[in-house]
Amino acid sequence: MSKYVNGYFPKIEYWSGKLNEAIASLDEDGIEKCTSKLLYFVGKQNSTYGGPLKGDAFLRSIGVIK
Repeated sequence: MSKYVNGYFPKIEYWSGKLNEAIASLDEDGIEKCTSKLLYFVGKQNSTYGGPLKGDAFLRSIGVIK
């Protein structure tokens, strides 16, 4: 059984929020770190769990793009 019951969505939501904070405060290092974390966890979600959310639809669902 996976240690992440809800997949990686909680981590993706957490880092999305942190990215929004970094953008609001113009923290370039924070933006870079959060973007890196999001790319990692989105990749893990897709490779581990797959699912119907792919590409732009997935990024829209977590608020990364509008």
